[in-house]
Amino acid sequence: MLQLLAALMQVSSAPPVPSPPADSLAAAVLLWSDHPPAEASQQLAIESAVGEATRQALYQIGMQPSPRLSVTKVYLAAYDRLKPLIARRVPANRSQVDAAVATCAMDGIARRLSPAEIAEIRKSLSTAAGQKFWEAAGLADQPLEGCYQAALNLKPVAADYRAAGLRPPKPPKPPEQDMSTVY
Repeated sequence: MLQLLAALMQVSSAPPVPSPPADSLAAAVLLWSDHPPAEASQQLAIESAVGEATRQALYQIGMQPSPRLSVTKVYLAAYDRLKPLIARRVPANRSQVDAAVATCAMDGIARRLSPAEIAEIRKSLSTAAGQKFWEAAGLADQPLEGCYQAALNLKPVAADYRAAGLRPPKPPKPPEQDMSTVY
């Protein structure tokens, strides 16, 4: 019975998502390098990623906004102390993470289009109308926040929590062995 259950669990687990074809991904990243998002969009995405990392860090230690004003004031004060410490993890020279962000942001396009189709789009974007469409559509801007979150290691360490005057989260306890099962 146990073996059957174990076999079913292995079969029912979802297979890993395959990466897009390498040639499509390379063509999509080249498209990104020709038409990168505006500096303001990149800056906004980084700021949002830092803010989200700060919210998640506070949530891990049990802090969250509340309808009660006193609780929200404590939360916002902790947020304001922790956010700059997390923001320090963003490198001054963003070119260190640009390749990872481009790969992440263009993943969807690389999965859906062939290299020839991407080359055709690249050619059409070289016109003024194509460039205007690309900027108006914001296709490269949509996944930016998540891509910056993935590319930057924004998870605070215990020292960051302490520097902000907060108690770091406790590491998860290992699961207890159930010794009551009889085989």
